[in-house]
Amino acid sequence: MAKLFATEQAQVIIDKAVQLHGGDGVRTGQTVERLYREIRALRIYEGASDVQKIIIARQTLGAHKEGP
Repeated sequence: MAKLFATEQAQVIIDKAVQLHGGDGVRTGQTVERLYREIRALRIYEGASDVQKIIIARQTLGAHKEGP
């Protein structure tokens, strides 16, 4: 859950940074462009965010079914 939350929030922040920097934000060699690529890779590493959501949902529902 922490990985999903952190990478999703990082994506929101880097998207805003790219918007703020405009054309420079996507130019190769710029810090913002590098961070955008790194965040994208983190969102894919260990499964895409959509897959992580499914895994979390299954674990949560499974724990709920077992109950007390």
